Amino acid sequence: MGKVVIPTGDGANIVVVATDASDKDGDNEKNHLVNNENNDNDDNDDNDDGATAEEKETNKCCSVLRFEGNVEAQGYSLMTVARGGIIMSNIFLSTGLIKLASDSAGCLETETECNAQIYGFRPTSLITMIAVVSGVLSAFLLPIIGAIVDYTPHRRMVGVFSALFITVVQGVQIWLTDATWFPMAILQAINGFMYMVQVLAVYAYLPDIGRHVGPTKMTWYSAVFTMCQFSSQATYLIINIGFQFGFKLKDVAAAQVSQGFCVAWLFLTFVPGWNKMPSVPALHPRPSGKSLARIGFGQNWKTVVGIHRHYKSGLRWFFLCVVFAEAGANAFTVVAVTFMVEVLEMTGTQVGIVFLVTLISTIPGSKLGQLIAQKTNPITSWKINLIVFSAVTVAGSFILTGPERQTICYVFGVSWGVLLGWFYPLENVIFTMSVPRGQEAELSGFYTYCRSILTWLPPLVFTVMNESGLHMKWGMLSLVIFLVIGLVLLQLMAPWEDVLEAAKVNRLKEVVFTKPKPSPNSASNDLQQGV
Repeated sequence: MGKVVIPTGDGANIVVVATDASDKDGDNEKNHLVNNENNDNDDNDDNDDGATAEEKETNKCCSVLRFEGNVEAQGYSLMTVARGGIIMSNIFLSTGLIKLASDSAGCLETETECNAQIYGFRPTSLITMIAVVSGVLSAFLLPIIGAIVDYTPHRRMVGVFSALFITVVQGVQIWLTDATWFPMAILQAINGFMYMVQVLAVYAYLPDIGRHVGPTKMTWYSAVFTMCQFSSQATYLIINIGFQFGFKLKDVAAAQVSQGFCVAWLFLTFVPGWNKMPSVPALHPRPSGKSLARIGFGQNWKTVVGIHRHYKSGLRWFFLCVVFAEAGANAFTVVAVTFMVEVLEMTGTQVGIVFLVTLISTIPGSKLGQLIAQKTNPITSWKINLIVFSAVTVAGSFILTGPERQTICYVFGVSWGVLLGWFYPLENVIFTMSVPRGQEAELSGFYTYCRSILTWLPPLVFTVMNESGLHMKWGMLSLVIFLVIGLVLLQLMAPWEDVLEAAKVNRLKEVVFTKPKPSPNSASNDLQQGV
């Protein structure tokens, strides 16, 4: 059984299984894959006999970028590029929304602190309120969407619909003006939820890709997926920042151009991407008499009970840590945009440059986390990360106090980039190695849910503090609370060696994911349960 972590760069990583869960079927599939790989290698050797070394290397590179003809992998890579554009477009849109809301409230006409409200809230609370609505929708509806993906044959339809919805909304938001900013903000809140639906639908294809190509190739595929995500985000930022510098665009115009560019970006990625993804049958038979909501939430509850009962010293504390640490880390980008625009008075172009610096800095951050994990262990490395992350955020809250500190913000952008690049890979390594063998595919869905269930709370805390008249530095500091809680919960986790030993025995298979006894009244209750 091979396990592969695929970091996506958007806070929604996943683990896939590279072989079948059944021992007998898994062995047959392994032999089939090995035979196919050997045949492919023989064919490649024959074809390359007359080629030069340079031509062979070029052919190998092109083959990897085409994923050796694996259509689903090609489609998935296009979807990572699409998500990169969506994530980065939010930066410019958020800046434009804040400017328009502030102008509507009359805050741009005064040089002192503005306490005016619009639609019952301060303009500076707009972006965090959008995040709260998206987070609440995700927490309550994602389990139902997950049940649709797993228990019906509509996985592809869910992905296509969410992609279409996101693209249409991005197009509508081109008409962002002083008269339309509030409806656009409502659409953005819904779009945040639809983005998570898109991620859920796409991730459902990863186990199939892993089973088809085997663990060795899947490890390389995951690196290419990450490269696609990173390069797409950087490319999107560079192009839009270039447009803003070249045409001297103000924040609202920059947001409009960014949304228009994003529509073209999504059309060129979503359309061919989803055309490559096949329609698939239901992963599990649907229990008769049960709603999709009952199935989705019921399975999550069974997973919680099983982990609490059998893995209380390791996996339990890890998932609890993920709930809080992810909430703090994911809210950072949302709060940071508001903080830079309002406290540092940065333009959308400047905010984009800070995020570009942060994005590039994640590369050495990933290497740093890996080095410390090798010297100690992944749990210790992640603890150090949470401590340093908290300390840097506290320092930034007190040092970045006004427009005269804009230059220093770029330095903090490097620091936060290193820490984020360190944070996510370590979290996924711990998950990969602590999951009971044979439950990777099932628990990956639960893992994704844990990472999103509390994302609404830090923005809500920030909004409440901002509406109470407190300075935004205290709102930024509130994120540290969630990181510290995550650190305390991680401290309760068993030693790394004990976690690895516990993962060797699968005690969840019989408790959580077993096939229920058939009902004497209905043969259709002979079910397989999953996420």
